Parts: sequence; C-alpha cells; structure tokens
Amino acid sequence: MLPEDVLLEIFDRCRGDIEYFIPKIWKPLIHVCRSWRQVAFAYPQRLRLLLVCDLRTPVQKLLDIWPPLFVAVRHSFNVEGDENNVISTLEHHHRVRWIVFKGLTSNVLESLTAVMQEPFPALTGLRLESSGEMGPIIPDAFLGGSSPQLRKVFLEGVAFPALPRFVASATHLTNLRLQHIPDTGYISPEAMATCLAGLPQLEELIIGFQSPQPPPPPILPLPLTRTTLPALTYLEFRGVGEYLEDFIARINTPRLDSLDVWLFMDLIFGIPQLNNFIHNANRLELCKRAYIELYPWSARISIESPIPLHLRFKCDRLDWRLSSITRLCDELFPFLSKVERLEINGDPDLQLEPQVDIEPTQWLELFQPFPAVQSLYVSKNLGPPIAHALRELTEERVAEVLPLLRSLSIGGPQPNGVILGGIEPFVTARQLSGHPITVTRWKEDSQWDPRDDD
Repeated sequence: MLPEDVLLEIFDRCRGDIEYFIPKIWKPLIHVCRSWRQVAFAYPQRLRLLLVCDLRTPVQKLLDIWPPLFVAVRHSFNVEGDENNVISTLEHHHRVRWIVFKGLTSNVLESLTAVMQEPFPALTGLRLESSGEMGPIIPDAFLGGSSPQLRKVFLEGVAFPALPRFVASATHLTNLRLQHIPDTGYISPEAMATCLAGLPQLEELIIGFQSPQPPPPPILPLPLTRTTLPALTYLEFRGVGEYLEDFIARINTPRLDSLDVWLFMDLIFGIPQLNNFIHNANRLELCKRAYIELYPWSARISIESPIPLHLRFKCDRLDWRLSSITRLCDELFPFLSKVERLEINGDPDLQLEPQVDIEPTQWLELFQPFPAVQSLYVSKNLGPPIAHALRELTEERVAEVLPLLRSLSIGGPQPNGVILGGIEPFVTARQLSGHPITVTRWKEDSQWDPRDDD
C-alpha cells in the first residue's frame, strides 16, 4: 500500500552506507512480494542495484536469471577457480561497474589483456592487487586507455607506467590509492602532480613505494604556480624524503584534514617543503598534544590538531630511532613549541631488541623542541632510561629541560616509599629551583597498535 517513493526511500536505507546495493541486501527485499520486486527493478539506477560475479556464481547463470543490472567482478587468483568465468564476465564490458582482482601475476594479467583492452564505459571502481616482489605491468591499452566514469582506483604492488595519462582522463575520481609501487611503476613527482591537476573531486590520495630506492627523480625547477586539489582531505605518503619534498612543493590542498607520512629512515632529514606545506594548511597552530612512539623497527610522532599529522619511519636500532626522532622533532619545532602534553610510548617487546648503550643526553635532547610541555607521560618500558636521564641533570640545567613541566607520569608498578623511577634527586632539584613537579603512575596504554602501520 505504500507509494513508490516511500518504498524507494526505505530500500535506500536498507543499503545503508554501502555504495552499491549488493545481492545479499536486495534479494530478501524483492522476495517479499511482486510489487516490491517491480519497484526495485524499475529503478535500478536510483537504488544502485548490482550483481556480483565471483567464484561461487557462474556468470552465465547470473546474467540469465536477473534483469540487465550492472555487474561487479571479484576474483582472487591466489585461490583455485575458473578464470574463464572471469573472462566471460569481462566480455560484458558495458555492464561492468566494479573490478576487484587480487593475487595478480604477470601471466594472469596477460591472459586478461585481450578482453580488457576494450573501453569499460560504466566502470566506477577498480582494485588490482599483487603480493609478488616483481609486480605485473599493466599495458598502456588497459581499459582502452581511459575510463571516464572511474571514481575509485586502488592499485597495490602493480606497475602502471601509463597511469598519469589514464588518471587524467578520469575527471570524476574521488579516491586514488597507489600502494607498494614497484620500481617498474615509478612515476616522477612532476608527472604525478600534473596528472592530478584535472581531478577537482579527488578526496583521498595515497602514494606508497615498495622500495626505498626508486629511480632518482630528474632535477627540475619547481613550478611558479602549484596544482590545487580543492577537494582533497586525506593525503598519505610512503617513500623517500626527496620525492615527498618535490611532490608537495607542487600542490596546494586547502581542505586537507589528515596527513600521514612514512619516510624511509635514511632520507628523512631536511624537510623545508614539508614544513611549508604544513604551515600553509594553517590548521596546526592550536596543537597542544603530541605522541612519540618508539617501537621495534619503527618510530612515529603524531600531533593532535585540527589536521591530524603522523610522521614515521623504519629503523633497526633503538639508539638510531631515538636520534632520528629527535632530529625530526627539531625540524618540526615551529609546530611543537606550543605542545603542553607529551606522551612517549614504547612497545612491550622493546626489551627483545639487541641491547645498545644510549647516553642520557640523547633522551634529554628529545625534550628540547618541547619548551611548553606541562605534562609528560612515559610508558613503563621507557620509564627507567628516561628517569635515569633526568637524574643526571645538574642543578644548573634542571630548570632548563622542560622548564614549564608540572606533572610527570610514568607507567609501571610503584614500590612502597619510592618515587616512581627513583627520580627523587630530580624532583628535589626542581623543588629547590622553584619549578616543582608531581610524579604519578601512568595507567594508560598506547593509543595505537604499531602492527597496523606496516
């Protein structure tokens, strides 16, 4: 008895946040009654109805049973299955809406090349993944060389030399993820910035290289005007510092909401363009809280602000990570000078690393870019070395390190009658210098799981 427009609204809500109406959601609805089925199939575009072809669904059976709806093709070539079923689906290229291929190899891609040289005019989503060290190379004629309706492109571990030209044709693109780019798929910063210039709707951009040593970029003068990405809200980069510096010097991102950078350790210093890029965002000035994390084989600093900023790198030894994170903080001093709460976390497995001698001064140097810190929180694994460094401070310097510090919280148990970490000399010296502090036990754990970073 409900009118069509009300039924359509109800069906839309059943879809929820999913971009397309997949069969497991719309099939129960159309089996309720004939009128519901008629309404759903009368408005397939409005409801974004989609058929899904995978290992469990033979394509010919799928296409014969249902009306001519758009099709999503999903296949993992790591799993044994009928590749002919995939090829049969791709032959209906005018109906393919989404393509998701995992476990791609050069041989598999070669077998698909013939059928995928045709244009796919309805395609809005493309996801290609390869886990091999030498990723397959996508030919220039892939999808006819362009796909103007594409909105989302996810490439992982595959090389696509013609990507700049391909992406430039997809003017409706909102999400572009290029992860684990092999050396054979290297694209220069200049070419990357140029191809993005025609993407006014791009909201998310991820650029991540598989190797820390991609081919060196040519030395080119920076442009007088930058490429503006008006809709970009999320930017993630993983690679060498030189590439990042060259790339961000060529773009403007007025609506950026989040920046996540993972630099390969040996080339992380000297980041003037990154500093300028952050400064131009003009939304980091209110940052009052920062996190430093020293985990086995990686380190990260995160700044809590209107724009979440994460900078991280990989490194084998704790002393090298400490030295590197200190130098990185020095580079970011303008954005850290107003931080009032600083948390330093270490992984529970930190003690499993090869033991190295770290001079107390190395820990003290870490605090130099944080002159406004009032509250310092240290996890239990890093409490002993930091407490030892604070005990080593002379009376002349006790008020110079973290001069505004009022409270210190260290994780771990508190022995009876003993100030946490055995830092009584530091507490007493601060009291005598007129800069008293209180010491408590920090009960909180780390905010992030470092295992999610790889």
